[in-house]
Amino acid sequence: MLAPVPAGRLLPVVSALLLALAFPPLHLVVPAFVGLVPITVWITRLPEGRDGRRAAARGGALFGFVYFGIVVYWILVALIWFSKLAVLAYLGSLLLLAGAASLFAYTLFRLHRELRLPIWLALPIAWTFAEWFRAHWPQQLAFPWLGLGTSLTGYPELVGAAELVGARGITFWLAMANGLVAAVILAEDRRRRTVLAAALALVVLIPSGWGVWRANTLVIRPAGRVAVVQPNISEHARVDREEGMDSAWAALEEILPGIEPGSVDLVVLPEVTIQDFPLARPWIQDRMQRDARNPGTPILFGAYGYEMVTPERAVTFNSAFLVRPDRFTDYQYDKRFLVPVVERVPLLNPSWFGDLRYFGGLGIGEGWPLAEAAGTRFGALICYESSYAEGSRRFRREGADVLVNITNDSWYGRQPWWARTTALWQHPAHMVMRAIENRVGVARAANTGISMFIDPVGRTYSTLGLFNRGFRTDVVYTTDVTT
Repeated sequence: MLAPVPAGRLLPVVSALLLALAFPPLHLVVPAFVGLVPITVWITRLPEGRDGRRAAARGGALFGFVYFGIVVYWILVALIWFSKLAVLAYLGSLLLLAGAASLFAYTLFRLHRELRLPIWLALPIAWTFAEWFRAHWPQQLAFPWLGLGTSLTGYPELVGAAELVGARGITFWLAMANGLVAAVILAEDRRRRTVLAAALALVVLIPSGWGVWRANTLVIRPAGRVAVVQPNISEHARVDREEGMDSAWAALEEILPGIEPGSVDLVVLPEVTIQDFPLARPWIQDRMQRDARNPGTPILFGAYGYEMVTPERAVTFNSAFLVRPDRFTDYQYDKRFLVPVVERVPLLNPSWFGDLRYFGGLGIGEGWPLAEAAGTRFGALICYESSYAEGSRRFRREGADVLVNITNDSWYGRQPWWARTTALWQHPAHMVMRAIENRVGVARAANTGISMFIDPVGRTYSTLGLFNRGFRTDVVYTTDVTT
């Protein structure tokens, strides 16, 4: 038996440490199924009434500070290079996320101790609710990064059920498994412990077994050949727009001639490869057209879009464009889910940041246009949009055969090993989940990596590692049945 409550006050911290091990880059399997057990057992032993509710909320906040402090510490590292205000951004994020964790613990206490729901049911309800809540905060406060379901994307065959219930359903499943482990520990007689252990085995084995079966029976087909380009331009170079543009042109001149003419149907460049406004710069359109003639195929690339809202003021967008060897097309997708603070400061009037143009006041796009190449329709997710299930789901509904993810992950670390953060591995995990949810293939082009392909089962292939300049070409796959 575990120690009484006073001696077990560190159990929320134990949970936080265990759960952090389940996510990239470690991606350990067992912590996903047991990480929530210590805090759950601790909450079941709190006193009744107001004192218990307050203790649960405080313990949840402690859990949240440690857990999110580890999982998203990269917020501080990514921004501290540019401003000491990064400390405030990190602490502010931790306060909000710890608040969501406190809400989880409080809700769990109320559901189990006051409404008398069994712990194996109360835990998945409370955790999934809190996860949904932080993913749906108003304006740019929402933060769906690394839901519990994403923890198993290193083993995509186990989470095939995501095509039925989505990432949030996988979260519910894992939390229920944690709840059953806690229930087994808390059971006071052998018979009940045996029944709960049998239920735990079924809860773990049936969905994961279904996922393995799905991985081996899902019919996939080739949708075309794609080249993903990784320019590997450092963020310090990109901070100076002119230096960033010069570096981008130099990288493209080096990389694109290496793509054999006629070997691919589409070339994909990362987010904001061109740090300018191609629609306002005919010379950029001409140059991109010439670049498209090298491989003789359309190029999908990131740059800035804009819309004039008054004769004096324009709204800037983080956009994707498509250029063909013979023309600059009218395709333009404007990013809809913006990075908090960096791209859109929450709750403040975006026009206040008009003079900064590229920071804090970017516009929110509309519509879900598809790019088309060689008869295949592509939906483009830009950077952080990979963490939102809504975007990929909507593109698939609009008829996308394949998803592309263009991103600039140079924010998340530098080339020396000690300057790299876990976000470099966390970010791609979201696209694995999007592929499984929608039975769709993915091509991911990242400025400094990791660039890769993902099949509809969630398996990655043709990966180009971090801080390498080059490209990868491969077949991208899809399915003909939507989930």
